[in-house]
Amino acid sequence: MKKIPIGYSDFKEIASNPEFLYVDKTDLISEFLEDQCKVLLITRPRRFGKTLNLSTLRYFFDQDCALENRKLFEGLKVSENDRAMALQGSRPVINLSFKDCKTQNWPDMQSMIHGLFAKTSEAFQSYFEQGNDPSQRALQAIFQKNAAYDESCNFLFHLSFLCQKNTNLSPLILIDEYDVPLQSAWAYNYWDEAITFFRNFFSAGFKDNPYLWRGVITGCLRVARESMFTGMNNLKVCGISSTDYSNHFGFSVPEVKQLIMDYNLQAIEAKIESWYNGYMFGETEIYNPWSILNLLDQKGVFHPYWMNTSGNDLVKEVLGRSGVDAKKDLEDLMTGKTITVPLQEQVVFQEIENSPANLWNFLYFTGYLKAEKLETPPTVPRALVHLKIPNMEVAQIFEDSVKYWFEQKKSLSLLHNLKSCLQTGDTEEFSLIFQRLVLDSLSFFDTSGQEPEKFYHGLVLGLMISFSDTWHIRSNRESGFGRCDILMSPKDPKHFGIIMELKTHHPSLEPDLLTTAQRAIAQIEKRQYEQELISQGATKILKMGIGFLGKKLEILYQK
Repeated sequence: MKKIPIGYSDFKEIASNPEFLYVDKTDLISEFLEDQCKVLLITRPRRFGKTLNLSTLRYFFDQDCALENRKLFEGLKVSENDRAMALQGSRPVINLSFKDCKTQNWPDMQSMIHGLFAKTSEAFQSYFEQGNDPSQRALQAIFQKNAAYDESCNFLFHLSFLCQKNTNLSPLILIDEYDVPLQSAWAYNYWDEAITFFRNFFSAGFKDNPYLWRGVITGCLRVARESMFTGMNNLKVCGISSTDYSNHFGFSVPEVKQLIMDYNLQAIEAKIESWYNGYMFGETEIYNPWSILNLLDQKGVFHPYWMNTSGNDLVKEVLGRSGVDAKKDLEDLMTGKTITVPLQEQVVFQEIENSPANLWNFLYFTGYLKAEKLETPPTVPRALVHLKIPNMEVAQIFEDSVKYWFEQKKSLSLLHNLKSCLQTGDTEEFSLIFQRLVLDSLSFFDTSGQEPEKFYHGLVLGLMISFSDTWHIRSNRESGFGRCDILMSPKDPKHFGIIMELKTHHPSLEPDLLTTAQRAIAQIEKRQYEQELISQGATKILKMGIGFLGKKLEILYQK
């Protein structure tokens, strides 16, 4: 069996080593050549092969070491395409990756960008070191890391011109992880400086560049055209909902089935599917390639490999700051349900937290959700996407995000203590712990203290991640003759079935919190919420009426 090249993203390193596994994605080259677009933007989640595929394009087209590089493609799919092979080694290639451009302020980001440009220009030093025309002077300044702002903005333009001048060939420009600096800029509040620079950079390199042959840009997100790609009518975008290029990033079902056979993992094939499958790119079903490779490397040991790579902290933060409606949707997602939102192909970073639709689209394009279905109803102005958590690995990321919220307020241990109280029906201890939980957690989910519904949905999510091994938990659903806030059906009949009804106290209508709690208990009785628990085999039932007023509460119990 071949060795697994974990951490390798350079095509030449992998393809030149006969001991390394390589899943052949060179059909990407053939599709690229069939395509007539001038500039191609492909967005995919992190660790889905973007860097390796750009590296493949680079080694195929680059005129430097063309004969040596040609050997890398012998026996691969593209070698069967005579038209493609006629163009092998036929272009100068400019290759840039912004994957490491992550800083907390704009001056440091500028410094990183200047360093990246200087390093990239090294390969073309003979084009500019002796000359004195404007492009040569600009490249000299960039190489020496003392370029003016406009010289940095026009880096691709100047370098393309010099490639054309020295080789009589227009270059292929490859840009990897273009949106990484923008995610840092959004997270650390220097968006205006970053977007102004990159708007000028991409315009000069791709929109107003007569020396460009073709360009390929990759990233996780499609930043809104008006923010980044203003006026770029030559840009073709292939996101994860597009059918073009859909099978070149990630592993297809036939590819994974072959790997399972090659590495003798047939006995755990179903589990592999439930853990790492579930993505849909266009109409192609895709496995997470990073997780599959790590699974092979670890000889079938299941682990959330993708979860342990960089990027999940951002997800925890945006989920934690989301509003009530988003937390309601999150409850549905974590119970395996599907949510439906308008499809928004372009991401406006500043608006991610403004509505649940923005948030869920962001998580869809970054690989945390999958599209079950796309539809365009005649009465709706834009397509609707039906989203759900793709697999068990990603489900654990959502679960860990909720745990993180409670850990921020040191409340996770309180949830564990609540669990034992509910198992035994210890109402006195439950009241004390629940009051502590409210005091510790309410401000995290509702900083004003005026929207207890935020705490309520945070509580439901906390119960889900802490209690789901003991109870089936339902929130705000039909039961008996009405709607119950929280219904917990025990998996073991010896444990209590739990009904919680939470009510907000209205001082103008009720004299005290006790009256509010009595109203909650009365609703449980009137609407017979216990009927579902009884029908599911619960033999012991604990009813709770909880009255809220900010961080104050009153709880009444009935068994």
